[in-house]
Amino acid sequence: MTRAPVEELVAGAPLWAALPAVARRELLARATRRRFRRGQRLLGVGDRALVTLVVGRGELRAGDDDAVIRSLVAPATVGVSLALGAPPSAELWATDDGVLVAVPGEALAATLRRHPEAAIAALVHLAGVVAELSATALAMRRHGLAARLRHRLLELARGRRELAITHAALAAEVGGTRANVSRALARLEAEGWLRRHRGRLELRR
Repeated sequence: MTRAPVEELVAGAPLWAALPAVARRELLARATRRRFRRGQRLLGVGDRALVTLVVGRGELRAGDDDAVIRSLVAPATVGVSLALGAPPSAELWATDDGVLVAVPGEALAATLRRHPEAAIAALVHLAGVVAELSATALAMRRHGLAARLRHRLLELARGRRELAITHAALAAEVGGTRANVSRALARLEAEGWLRRHRGRLELRR
C-alpha cells in the first residue's frame, strides 16, 4: 500500500475527499509519506503539519500524565488548527505500526488562503471533530460504564469487527479504572455484544 501514489493513500480520508481538486493537487505536491512504529511520537507540540494516518492507529495525548484525549483510526487527519497557528494542546503518538502522509503547515495555510472552498472544508472537518468529542463527553455523563464502552468501541472500530486494544487504554478512553473496565467488558460479553480474545476484542453487535 505504501508504494501507491500519495493521492491514493489519502483518498479515503474525509478531509481530503472534501477539498476542491485544485487545492488537493497543491497540497499533494508538498506531501510526504513515511512509516512509523508503535510508541513513536508523530506530531509534537512544536510541530506545524497536517498529518493523515493512512495505516494504523494513534492517540492524541496531553498533560504531564499523557492523558488520552482522542483515539484515531486510519484514515484520520489531524493538525489543521496547528498548521494555521493555533497554540498546541496535544501530541500525536502511534499506538500501532503504520503509515502517515504529512503536509507542511505553511503549505496548508497558503492553500486555504488561496481557495475559500478549501477553508470551508477545513472548518467542516474541525466541526466534525468537535461534534465527535461532544458526543463522547455526553455519553460519559449520561450513561453507565458499559454503555460508554459500547459507544467508544463502536467509534474506535469504525466498521471493523475486531479491535486490538488493552484494558488500560480503554480505561483511559472512557474515564474508568482498569478493574471496572474489565468487569464492564465481562458484562458485555455475557450479553453477547462482544467476545474477548487475548489482546483483542471481537464485536458481535
